[in-house]
Amino acid sequence: MKSKPSNSHKSVLRIATLLILPMVLLLLADRLIAPHYRLAYNESDSLPGTLFLVKVGKLPKCGPEAGEHAQFRMRKDARWYQGDRLLKVAKGCPGDVLSIVDRQIYINDWPAGEAVPALNDGTPMAMITAGTIAEGHYYMWASHPASFDSRYAEFNVIPSQQIIGAATRIF
Repeated sequence: MKSKPSNSHKSVLRIATLLILPMVLLLLADRLIAPHYRLAYNESDSLPGTLFLVKVGKLPKCGPEAGEHAQFRMRKDARWYQGDRLLKVAKGCPGDVLSIVDRQIYINDWPAGEAVPALNDGTPMAMITAGTIAEGHYYMWASHPASFDSRYAEFNVIPSQQIIGAATRIF
Protein backbone atom coordinates (compact mmCIF):
# COMPACT_ATOMS: atom_id res chain seq x y z
CA MET A 1 0.00 0.00 0.00
CA LYS A 2 1.33 3.45 -1.03
CA SER A 3 1.57 6.16 1.51
CA LYS A 4 -0.06 9.52 0.93
CA PRO A 5 2.27 12.44 0.27
CA SER A 6 2.72 14.61 3.32
CA ASN A 7 1.53 18.22 3.43
CA SER A 8 5.14 19.43 3.48
CA HIS A 9 5.86 17.40 0.31
CA LYS A 10 2.79 19.00 -1.35
CA SER A 11 4.01 22.47 -0.32
CA VAL A 12 7.45 21.85 -1.84
CA LEU A 13 5.82 20.59 -5.03
CA ARG A 14 3.55 23.66 -5.18
CA ILE A 15 6.46 26.05 -4.66
CA ALA A 16 8.54 24.27 -7.31
CA THR A 17 5.64 24.48 -9.76
CA LEU A 18 5.18 28.21 -9.06
CA LEU A 19 8.87 28.80 -9.70
CA ILE A 20 9.23 26.63 -12.79
CA LEU A 21 5.96 27.50 -14.57
CA PRO A 22 6.90 31.14 -15.33
CA MET A 23 10.26 30.01 -16.71
CA VAL A 24 8.54 27.46 -18.97
CA LEU A 25 6.10 30.13 -20.17
CA LEU A 26 8.97 32.55 -20.89
CA LEU A 27 10.83 29.88 -22.84
CA LEU A 28 7.72 29.14 -24.91
CA ALA A 29 7.13 32.85 -25.54
CA ASP A 30 10.76 33.24 -26.58
CA ARG A 31 10.47 30.41 -29.11
CA LEU A 32 7.01 31.36 -30.45
CA ILE A 33 6.91 35.16 -30.27
CA ALA A 34 10.49 36.47 -30.27
CA PRO A 35 11.31 35.42 -33.85
CA HIS A 36 8.36 37.52 -35.09
CA TYR A 37 8.28 40.56 -32.80
CA ARG A 38 10.73 42.61 -30.80
CA LEU A 39 10.64 45.77 -28.76
CA ALA A 40 12.59 48.82 -29.89
CA TYR A 41 13.51 51.68 -27.60
CA ASN A 42 13.85 55.14 -29.16
CA GLU A 43 16.56 57.08 -27.32
CA SER A 44 16.62 60.15 -29.58
CA ASP A 45 14.44 63.20 -30.06
CA SER A 46 14.24 62.60 -33.81
CA LEU A 47 10.82 60.93 -33.53
CA PRO A 48 8.01 61.16 -31.00
CA GLY A 49 7.61 57.99 -29.01
CA THR A 50 9.78 55.91 -26.74
CA LEU A 51 8.77 52.28 -27.18
CA PHE A 52 7.89 50.52 -30.46
CA LEU A 53 6.77 47.00 -31.33
CA VAL A 54 8.65 45.75 -34.40
CA LYS A 55 7.14 43.09 -36.69
CA VAL A 56 10.32 41.34 -37.79
CA GLY A 57 10.61 40.72 -41.54
CA LYS A 58 7.72 43.03 -42.52
CA LEU A 59 8.69 45.87 -44.85
CA PRO A 60 7.05 49.17 -43.91
CA LYS A 61 4.39 50.89 -45.97
CA CYS A 62 6.00 53.95 -47.43
CA GLY A 63 4.98 57.34 -48.74
CA PRO A 64 4.43 60.85 -47.37
CA GLU A 65 0.92 60.00 -46.10
CA ALA A 66 1.13 56.23 -45.50
CA GLY A 67 4.70 56.00 -44.24
CA GLU A 68 5.17 53.55 -41.37
CA HIS A 69 7.85 53.52 -38.72
CA ALA A 70 10.59 51.00 -39.36
CA GLN A 71 13.56 49.67 -37.47
CA PHE A 72 16.70 49.05 -39.49
CA ARG A 73 20.38 48.44 -38.95
CA MET A 74 22.77 51.17 -40.00
CA ARG A 75 25.70 50.15 -42.23
CA LYS A 76 28.77 48.92 -40.38
CA ASP A 77 30.97 51.29 -42.40
CA ALA A 78 28.87 54.40 -41.66
CA ARG A 79 30.56 57.40 -40.02
CA TRP A 80 27.91 57.49 -37.26
CA TYR A 81 25.76 54.79 -35.65
CA GLN A 82 27.80 51.93 -37.20
CA GLY A 83 25.66 48.80 -37.03
CA ASP A 84 23.16 50.41 -34.63
CA ARG A 85 19.44 49.77 -34.84
CA LEU A 86 17.61 52.98 -35.68
CA LEU A 87 13.94 53.98 -35.95
CA LYS A 88 12.66 56.29 -38.69
CA VAL A 89 9.59 56.65 -40.92
CA ALA A 90 9.61 55.26 -44.48
CA LYS A 91 8.55 58.34 -46.46
CA GLY A 92 10.16 57.58 -49.82
CA CYS A 93 9.35 54.45 -51.83
CA PRO A 94 11.09 52.73 -54.71
CA GLY A 95 10.32 54.76 -57.84
CA ASP A 96 9.70 58.04 -55.99
CA VAL A 97 11.60 61.07 -57.27
CA LEU A 98 13.90 63.03 -54.98
CA SER A 99 14.48 66.66 -55.92
CA ILE A 100 16.45 69.39 -54.18
CA VAL A 101 15.84 73.14 -54.13
CA ASP A 102 18.56 74.98 -52.21
CA ARG A 103 18.93 72.55 -49.26
CA GLN A 104 15.26 71.51 -49.14
CA ILE A 105 14.64 67.88 -50.17
CA TYR A 106 11.37 66.88 -51.83
CA ILE A 107 9.89 63.44 -52.42
CA ASN A 108 7.46 63.79 -55.35
CA ASP A 109 6.84 67.45 -54.35
CA TRP A 110 6.38 66.57 -50.64
CA PRO A 111 8.85 68.55 -48.45
CA ALA A 112 11.00 65.90 -46.76
CA GLY A 113 13.21 68.21 -44.72
CA GLU A 114 15.95 70.74 -45.06
CA ALA A 115 19.54 69.55 -44.82
CA VAL A 116 21.89 71.59 -42.67
CA PRO A 117 25.19 72.50 -44.38
CA ALA A 118 27.27 71.62 -41.32
CA LEU A 119 27.02 70.32 -37.76
CA ASN A 120 27.53 72.66 -34.79
CA ASP A 121 31.20 71.61 -34.64
CA GLY A 122 31.70 72.62 -38.30
CA THR A 123 31.59 69.08 -39.77
CA PRO A 124 30.23 69.51 -43.33
CA MET A 125 27.08 67.53 -44.18
CA ALA A 126 26.73 66.43 -47.80
CA MET A 127 23.16 66.06 -49.02
CA ILE A 128 21.60 63.05 -50.68
CA THR A 129 21.70 63.11 -54.48
CA ALA A 130 18.55 64.00 -56.43
CA GLY A 131 17.09 61.22 -58.55
CA THR A 132 14.76 58.24 -58.45
CA ILE A 133 14.77 55.94 -55.41
CA ALA A 134 16.01 52.54 -56.59
CA GLU A 135 14.00 49.32 -56.28
CA GLY A 136 14.32 47.83 -52.80
CA HIS A 137 15.37 51.12 -51.14
CA TYR A 138 13.57 53.51 -48.79
CA TYR A 139 13.96 57.17 -47.89
CA MET A 140 13.92 57.12 -44.08
CA TRP A 141 12.71 60.33 -42.44
CA ALA A 142 12.30 61.76 -38.97
CA SER A 143 10.18 64.72 -37.92
CA HIS A 144 12.90 66.56 -35.96
CA PRO A 145 14.47 69.27 -38.15
CA ALA A 146 18.00 68.30 -36.99
CA SER A 147 17.52 64.55 -37.45
CA PHE A 148 20.22 62.49 -39.13
CA ASP A 149 18.17 60.75 -41.82
CA SER A 150 18.05 60.19 -45.59
CA ARG A 151 18.52 63.91 -46.26
CA TYR A 152 22.23 63.26 -45.96
CA ALA A 153 24.56 61.33 -48.28
CA GLU A 154 26.20 59.63 -45.28
CA PHE A 155 22.82 58.17 -44.28
CA ASN A 156 21.36 57.82 -47.80
CA VAL A 157 18.38 55.63 -48.71
CA ILE A 158 18.19 52.34 -46.84
CA PRO A 159 18.20 49.00 -48.69
CA SER A 160 15.42 46.60 -47.70
CA GLN A 161 18.07 44.07 -46.53
CA GLN A 162 18.92 46.42 -43.65
CA ILE A 163 15.30 46.77 -42.54
CA ILE A 164 14.50 44.65 -39.49
CA GLY A 165 10.77 45.29 -39.70
CA ALA A 166 7.84 47.68 -39.61
CA ALA A 167 7.35 49.30 -36.21
CA THR A 168 4.28 50.46 -34.31
CA ARG A 169 4.56 53.08 -31.59
CA ILE A 170 3.40 51.78 -28.18
CA PHE A 171 4.19 54.99 -26.24
